[in-house]
Amino acid sequence: MLPSVVLLSDVKVRYRMNVEYIVENYGNMLYKLAAAQLNNKSDAYDALQDVMLKIHAEKTEWKDETHLKAWLIRAVINKCRDYNKSRWNKKTVALDTAFGLSRTDPDFELQNALAKLPEKLKVTLYLHYYEGYKVNEIAKMLKVGESGIKKRLVKGREMLKSYL
Repeated sequence: MLPSVVLLSDVKVRYRMNVEYIVENYGNMLYKLAAAQLNNKSDAYDALQDVMLKIHAEKTEWKDETHLKAWLIRAVINKCRDYNKSRWNKKTVALDTAFGLSRTDPDFELQNALAKLPEKLKVTLYLHYYEGYKVNEIAKMLKVGESGIKKRLVKGREMLKSYL
């Protein structure tokens, strides 16, 4: 399904994506990001659903695909922060259930170590290593300087090393 194009002026073209297109193209990535932050499968789906409802209700528009993807990542991160602040956050499931991993799975140790990291480090490592973003792209998405992102990557790797 192709995105619908809406002309706002003679010079600028903005894209208005429907929710189905966004879920098909970005849903898996956004779910993994939410699951990594919330450590709960159900909350991750709820956070993703809340973001999709916001898009549908507000008829949000983007300049291009890159802007859309950055907006989606930022929206999911913010929604996960809201969930983490909630008092319902105390009710969680085991990490292996949240990620669908068994203790014998080779990724279990890594996922368990990632879950222990502070949110800033976890998000930065996830975007860099799982999603393949460059330092400058992450800096723009998270509204942090490039040197700050580099420091987060170094500190996150050090903490992961100590956990593993």
